[in-house]
Amino acid sequence: MNIVIAGGGIGGLTAALCLHAAGFTAVRVAEAAPAIRPMGAGVNLLPNAVRELHALGLYDSLAEVSVPIERLRYLTHLGEDIWTESRGAPAGYD
Repeated sequence: MNIVIAGGGIGGLTAALCLHAAGFTAVRVAEAAPAIRPMGAGVNLLPNAVRELHALGLYDSLAEVSVPIERLRYLTHLGEDIWTESRGAPAGYD
């Protein structure tokens, strides 16, 4: 079976790795960008995404370049709290 994944972003590359780990060998990732380069933008990975990256053996590499979050906050234009919620380990995720 030939599998084509459209897009070489985080989702597409992770899907390709998961398919490869499941035994699929004919997996191709199609990406329009001529090269994969840093963009300077942050990416928030939810616990289910981190779990999958851990299962693929990528957690240590991820931990080296990431900053774990502890909470999500919504603030007024004056910096006053509107709403706060724990995230990551403080919210009970390993």
